[in-house]
Amino acid sequence: MAEIYKYAKRYRPQIMAALEANTTTRRTQLQHKFEQVIALMEDNIYECCSEA
Repeated sequence: MAEIYKYAKRYRPQIMAALEANTTTRRTQLQHKFEQVIALMEDNIYECCSEA
């Protein structure tokens, strides 16, 4: 999961631009959902859970 987050964070501007340019992803609000996932990951919820 951490590797996916690193990739998403590194390429965030490109991913956001691609999601915004696509009519299907705009209709399904995928850009907003992607932002929510990034926000959750920035809270390090998985880091604290993996220490247990």
